[in-house]
Amino acid sequence: MLMEELFARGIMRMGPAPNETNRQTGVFNMEFLKTLPAKRHAEMSKMLWLAGEWNAENTVPASAYNPAYTDLQVYKYVVGEQGTWICGIARDGREKPFITFDPFSEQWMYVLAEGAYGVLRSKGWDGNRIVFTGHMTMIGVDCELRQSWEKVSDDEFRFVNEERLPDGSWGYADAWRYTRKA
Repeated sequence: MLMEELFARGIMRMGPAPNETNRQTGVFNMEFLKTLPAKRHAEMSKMLWLAGEWNAENTVPASAYNPAYTDLQVYKYVVGEQGTWICGIARDGREKPFITFDPFSEQWMYVLAEGAYGVLRSKGWDGNRIVFTGHMTMIGVDCELRQSWEKVSDDEFRFVNEERLPDGSWGYADAWRYTRKA
């Protein structure tokens, strides 16, 4: 139960209502909230290397409907939203938040909100690897996706996308390799 969990974790407590101090209501536990910016900052520091301009190579396997191919792109990422998000830079120059650390759940959130829609989640880095999973809609196709990242260095990373198959196993979808532009 959502509300029970919020109180059990100490995120909320009973306290005076904001507009009627003689009435008790659920309020945020300010002592707990004070700890969150430091937690978020510490975790976000693990992703700062992502800021910059990247050459990306997307390798897609052949299927019954398409030959194998490789797509080449350039992506730019910045630290935005006052240091709380890694943002992609859209073609029109707008910052689009897409990766953050949620200190409430202690999970990384990978947010897709254009063409692909969903929130992939991760418990965090294990050495140089992080894995995001979640339900999403990819250009009109609903799926459960697992995206496994590997940070090779501050100037190279890669990830593999896999989708949940009907039998519950994971099937290879495509792979990406990013190298920092000189």
